[in-house]
Amino acid sequence: MLSTVFGIIPTVFNMLRAVHCILSAVFKVFCQRFDVKGIHLSTMNKKIIKNIDIDIEKPKSTNTTNNVYTGQLNPNSNNTVQPIALMRLGLFVPTLKGTKNSKRGNRNQIDASTELVQLDVAKSEGYTDIKITGQRLDMDHDFKTWVGIVRSLTEFGDAAGRVDISIIKFAKYCGYPSSQIRKTLRDRILTSLRKIMSTTLSFQRTHDEKNVDGSNKIHLLMVHLINSVDYNEKNDNITFYAEPKLKELYQFDHKVLLQLKVINKLPRKETAQALYTFIESLPTRPAPISLARLRTRLNLNSASISSQNQTIRNGLKSLKELGYLDYSEIKRGRSVYIQIHHRNPKLTVKAKNDSEDTLVVSPTESISLDAKQNIINKIAILSENLTPENIRFIEILTNSLKAF
Repeated sequence: MLSTVFGIIPTVFNMLRAVHCILSAVFKVFCQRFDVKGIHLSTMNKKIIKNIDIDIEKPKSTNTTNNVYTGQLNPNSNNTVQPIALMRLGLFVPTLKGTKNSKRGNRNQIDASTELVQLDVAKSEGYTDIKITGQRLDMDHDFKTWVGIVRSLTEFGDAAGRVDISIIKFAKYCGYPSSQIRKTLRDRILTSLRKIMSTTLSFQRTHDEKNVDGSNKIHLLMVHLINSVDYNEKNDNITFYAEPKLKELYQFDHKVLLQLKVINKLPRKETAQALYTFIESLPTRPAPISLARLRTRLNLNSASISSQNQTIRNGLKSLKELGYLDYSEIKRGRSVYIQIHHRNPKLTVKAKNDSEDTLVVSPTESISLDAKQNIINKIAILSENLTPENIRFIEILTNSLKAF
């Protein structure tokens, strides 16, 4: 009887060794598919879209979304930061080319009560009626000049909002290459500075007290986007002052990041540029936007609504062809809405069949994983009936797993 027991021991030992190999193989597969925290790699490796690649002075606590950053942002040659309110308003709009309203000096008025009522200057005095009035500011030159103002304030602005900078450096901050910095370009920059400086923000509060004529008494404050500009052509230097009461529009506590790369890729396409500044200021998952809202944002003044809608569609198409925007049109009754699916401000190229929920593997890796899984499945089936023959097959299959 002892001899029988001793004869079985090698068989049992082989079985235990096979089971150990199976468990080792299963553990290896587990390690390949999960990280140490038990998170599946297909979930962990999902692609996260980022559009912030700038010089950041990290604050104690930050909060980021797809396109809104609530920490400190510094603009550079590839990016600029702009107040979200200004981007959502129709402050910078396409040039009115080929229309009866295309004359220079055409004035514009924007109701900014909703967007700017949270400014300290508005809350401190209870201003509720806020308007922006001034010449129509275009995307081609005026917006670029505003970008230069914002970056100059970041780099050279003092506590009083004073900036002293050479006109050549200022032009570069506006996005113009050195080869274009000529007399003509300087005149364009100065013209844009005049237009921006003439833009007035009025803050009004209506009191309950009555005047003699029965109208309510008001409290009115009027300020300019920038206070003064001093340009000295002898030393090629420009000095300007920001408006202290509008410091929140210059500070970077709650701004939207704009990639200058997108703007520069859309020369002479001011509608697409203006749409970009608006769309990029929207939250991560924006609700559908009506064409009527976009017409208001662009401040289009052509006679035909259908013509305005076509202008918007052409601008959206340019953004899509550039690789920045993925969208679709949806209809609700008689109204048409734009549903934004994806924004790509860095213009990064995605793999053809790549998606956020797909773990991309090469064909060779795919075949290897399939073959490995087949072997493991066979081992599991053979383990249900541990005959000597099946044990030999298990050993052979277990050894073959080492090749992967």
